[in-house]
Amino acid sequence: MLAQKNRLSKKADFELVFKSGNKVYNQYLNLRFKENGLNYCRFAIIVSNKISKKATERNKVRRRLRSVISVNLSNFKQNNDIILTVLPPLKALDFAEIREILLNLLKKSKIYG
Repeated sequence: MLAQKNRLSKKADFELVFKSGNKVYNQYLNLRFKENGLNYCRFAIIVSNKISKKATERNKVRRRLRSVISVNLSNFKQNNDIILTVLPPLKALDFAEIREILLNLLKKSKIYG
């Protein structure tokens, strides 16, 4: 579980990232990020009903992504607000594949490493 300070929750913060943030994506995830001026990163994970109609399956995907983020939290280079949007093909993958895809996407965005 991510600490409260590492969660992005305010609507204004979401709008700022969506409006003026950078984007990196692949076939499984969309990543939007913007520098936040704080001493830590904040994250949000968006899993829509397109992934699954069942909340348990959406929560499983969300838990897996949060787990990868929390283990690697100290490896982020910059302090950013980061929004991950999950795309439907991700739900078919196992944890090791999800971890690999997320870390590669973060390295591609040059905010992790």
